[in-house]
Amino acid sequence: MKVLITGSTSPQASTKTATRIPTFASLLSHSFISQGIDAELAEPTVHMTSEQLDQYDAIFVGIAPPTSLSANRIYPAFAIANRARELGKLFLYVDAPEPYKIQASLKSCYLNISDIQKDFYQRRKLYDDFTENLDFQNEVYEFIEFLYTNEWPTLLYPAFPWFPQELIQKSLPNVTKSIPINLDETLLQVGRISPDLEAERTYWTCDAPNTRWSKRVSQTLALPVMSTRRNRWDTEDVTMTRIRRGVGTLISLYRSNEPWWSPALAQSLSVGVPVVTDWRFSGALGPEWSYLASSVEDMTTSERFELSVSQRDFYLGTLSGWKVDFDEINSKTKKSLLV
Repeated sequence: MKVLITGSTSPQASTKTATRIPTFASLLSHSFISQGIDAELAEPTVHMTSEQLDQYDAIFVGIAPPTSLSANRIYPAFAIANRARELGKLFLYVDAPEPYKIQASLKSCYLNISDIQKDFYQRRKLYDDFTENLDFQNEVYEFIEFLYTNEWPTLLYPAFPWFPQELIQKSLPNVTKSIPINLDETLLQVGRISPDLEAERTYWTCDAPNTRWSKRVSQTLALPVMSTRRNRWDTEDVTMTRIRRGVGTLISLYRSNEPWWSPALAQSLSVGVPVVTDWRFSGALGPEWSYLASSVEDMTTSERFELSVSQRDFYLGTLSGWKVDFDEINSKTKKSLLV
């Protein structure tokens, strides 16, 4: 069994990014490899022919809004996806919050409102090749048309146990077969960085501090809130140390109070730091997942550590028995999976 994983953004396709931070694509690759599947996470390239792609049993391509600044690999990724679709080997995945942006961007490109050939995008991978090669352009635009007007192949996406699955269908109306996947067990390694119960805690961390939800919660706290990652170049060790020294980790909601998966949850629990998100979602796991951030802030360091241990136990309990099974993905089941 041979699988290719690539995509439209750095987290979806870059092995360098995967060495700095855990990404859905890298965790998915690790999951397949652990099952004995030959999984390759690779940069997309237009020079990979249909004959070369046909050597893979399945091709997973990450999708992003074509007009997004982060979609710097969109041209070769969409060309590969179009070829994989014609081979009948295409699977799609999304890994970023607010997936509704994908549909809006596809519409804009399909109706020729947005011009993805303009100079604004000249820093994208293979921009010159794309603007100069008509066949290359046709492949990309053909795939955009396919995504906007046709039923999608099976879609994978990362999800917390409390994720409302109807959100995907609402955001991406052409998706009829979707599989939520949680790969957090590989991140929940207690002891990677031992908890420091004596250190003074003077801040919170948050995976997305600039969202409306995060700003609203931060107003209820006495301590400041800072990002789990200072910049895109932070390594996981730097991020983990930053999380470890905080009071707790806020896992944000997005537009219309919609949740989305973040590795920060498992990272935080793995170093003994409690997590707070919207209890209306996470509270289904148990009382340990129903605390407000202000209540956690009022606890002692030891109490917060005990809470994080309980949260981890409850969280792992919801994931036990889940498994990423390629055969089930390939048969287009809708079962929640985890490795």
